[in-house]
Amino acid sequence: MEPAPRVSLGVPLYNAERYLEGCLDALLAQDYPDFEIIISDNASTDRTWEICQRYAARDPRIRLYRNPRNFGGHVNYARVVELARGELFKWVAYDDVCLPAYLRTCVAALDAAGPHAVLAYPRTVLIDEAGEVIGPYADRLDLRDRRAWRRVARVAKNINLCHAHFGVFRMSALRRTGMIRPFLSSDYTLIAEVARLGEIHEVAEPLFLRRMHGASTRQAKDATPDSALAWYAQSGRRVRAPRLRMLAETLRTLSTGSEPLGTRLSSAVAFLATWWARRVRVRLGLLRRRITVWLGRLIRRRASTAKGSA
Repeated sequence: MEPAPRVSLGVPLYNAERYLEGCLDALLAQDYPDFEIIISDNASTDRTWEICQRYAARDPRIRLYRNPRNFGGHVNYARVVELARGELFKWVAYDDVCLPAYLRTCVAALDAAGPHAVLAYPRTVLIDEAGEVIGPYADRLDLRDRRAWRRVARVAKNINLCHAHFGVFRMSALRRTGMIRPFLSSDYTLIAEVARLGEIHEVAEPLFLRRMHGASTRQAKDATPDSALAWYAQSGRRVRAPRLRMLAETLRTLSTGSEPLGTRLSSAVAFLATWWARRVRVRLGLLRRRITVWLGRLIRRRASTAKGSA
């Protein structure tokens, strides 16, 4: 058997024809060559499979798999991990672009940090449907602290669009997690779980281009929690209180596992306390803006009344 590559790139797909070629071109242009590309197509109904076959014929590092039906996004994300052979692993979304130094830079960061670092990701630049730059995005998930509860608390404080889960993982750590789960914002849960296991390092170079476009499951104008959940689980169930579901699942995940009891409990408490403090700040900010708008209207109304009676 040929030796396993150092890095496995997992590409879970469903109806990805619009941006898929650009995504694969960017992967094949990486200046770190020791990788494999594992593509799992979730029974696409467009030209996705045809494009995959064409690229696989060009480069032997590409391995193709096709599911007999659409099992849901979370199943397909797990599938590419199961098929991976590398010591390191990265998920790849079909509509994003990894610049040529992406893999080399993240692998170097993990090698330099040692085994206590379990995930490295680069800074993000947002692009639009046509590939034009919208601007940089600050993920703020550089978690270089040996205390697990401090790392988890910073996840709860800063996580938003969550690009870190497209970084380069140590496979040994990723396989200890529940990965992407069938509920909304399960990537939050995953990153909190990873932060409990070890450090997350952000590298300074902006090497990840995140595409914002209307065909995305979460970004489409007509997107709803129900339609987003259909991508995750293909369940057809209605979504009730998605934020509370994510919080409950995250706390359950953090409080269980093989880590010492103190690590598990302190991580769960840190996430809960920080998350609720964040929600309170958001609610107070909304209340403050509403009061400001109301006072402005009141002042203008009184000024208009006074002017009319003068």
